[in-house]
Amino acid sequence: MFLAIDSAGLAACRGLRRSMFAHRAGQFVGRHGWPLRLDAQGLEIDEYDDEAATYCMVEEEGRHRASARLRPAATGCMVEDHFPALWLRGRSLRREVEISRFCAAPGLGPDERLTAVSDLLLGLCRHCQRNDIGSIFGVVFPSVARVIRQAGWAGKVLNEARGADENLMLVQWTPSELVAWAIQERRELREEIWARRREAAEPARRQLVA
Repeated sequence: MFLAIDSAGLAACRGLRRSMFAHRAGQFVGRHGWPLRLDAQGLEIDEYDDEAATYCMVEEEGRHRASARLRPAATGCMVEDHFPALWLRGRSLRREVEISRFCAAPGLGPDERLTAVSDLLLGLCRHCQRNDIGSIFGVVFPSVARVIRQAGWAGKVLNEARGADENLMLVQWTPSELVAWAIQERRELREEIWARRREAAEPARRQLVA
C-alpha cells in the first residue's frame, strides 16, 4: 500500500518508521559506504527529517518496502548544502520540491523490488498531482535514474558531477497523467510476463515433484 505521511504521522507508525530508517542505514551507509551519522539504534536520520518532510512509501503489513522523502527546497536543500558542484544557481530550484533518500527494503527478490519501486513511483506521481507539485528534483546515481526511467518516468538531467565511485546526476521529474499511465502500463505488462513465465514453468515443476 502507498502512503504519503508527514513526520508526525510517521512517528505514530513505530514499526514502519524504524524499518524505513534502518533500511536507509543499510543502503546508504552499509552498501554505498556514505559517511552518514547513525543514531544509537543504528537508524539513518539526518537534519532534513523534520516537520517539513513528507515520506512517500510503499508498506506491507507495517513494514517498509520502498520510500523517498519530499521536502520544499525553500526550507533547506540537500543538493545546495551537500552537492555544491551540482547545484544550479539561478534555476529557481528553491521554489520547487526536492526528493531524496530513494530506498528499497533489503532482501526483496528482483520481481518484488520492481513492483515496490513501480508502486512507489505511481503513488509519488499521484501525490504530486493531487498537491499541485509541478516538478521535483534530486541527486541520484545514474543507475537509479535508469530504474526510474525504465519504470516509466523519464527525468530531465540538469547537471552531472564525478563521484568517488560513480557519477552523480541532478535530475528533474515532472508528474503528469501521461507519466502515471506509463508507470501503470509497464507494471501491468511485467505482471503479465511474469504470469506467463510461471505458467510455462509449471509443467516442469510438476514433473520434478512427481
